[in-house]
Amino acid sequence: MNTMHTYMPLNLQFFAEPALEAPSADAGADDPGKAGDQPAAPKTFTQEEVDKIVQSRLAKEAKKNADAVAAARTEAQKLATMSAEEKAAHEQQERETKLAQREAEIARRELRATALQTLGEKQLPAELADVLDYTDADKCSASIARVEKAYRAAVQKGVEERMKGNPPPAATGKPAGTAPQGLKGAVALYYEAEKKKG
Repeated sequence: MNTMHTYMPLNLQFFAEPALEAPSADAGADDPGKAGDQPAAPKTFTQEEVDKIVQSRLAKEAKKNADAVAAARTEAQKLATMSAEEKAAHEQQERETKLAQREAEIARRELRATALQTLGEKQLPAELADVLDYTDADKCSASIARVEKAYRAAVQKGVEERMKGNPPPAATGKPAGTAPQGLKGAVALYYEAEKKKG
């Protein structure tokens, strides 16, 4: 059975990456609107600059690896000079240290979750959790109380600062039923009424 295949021409250049071309000097002269629309040329590096960057990074990595190898050798030498009992005690101490670190991290996460819940209940921003002390539950509670006090004082000060400004205008003979102008006028009328009561 003969099947006939039809081949269509394919423009492979369509799939190629566009070449970066430097704008010519007269390109902006013909159309000034297009000159400002073109993006700035990407920063280029000389081969010397690239070599310096690569050498610097390689040197940092080599130092880091050398430090790790030196620490491992020191640990290996220390273990080689220990007796079997000392090795067992050393390994037990390392396990206990790692376990204590994991437990401390878990406790810290639990305290942070509780602190976030407490901040939410007190209608305080969750961002304040970043400045709390998570050493233990008592210190965490104390730090929440301090942060709440400082936050509320700052909010109160901000409100008072916004309320300051020009004092309300003196009586201008407006009728008694005239509504106050804005928030400042309403607050001034409230305080004036309170003074009269007291």
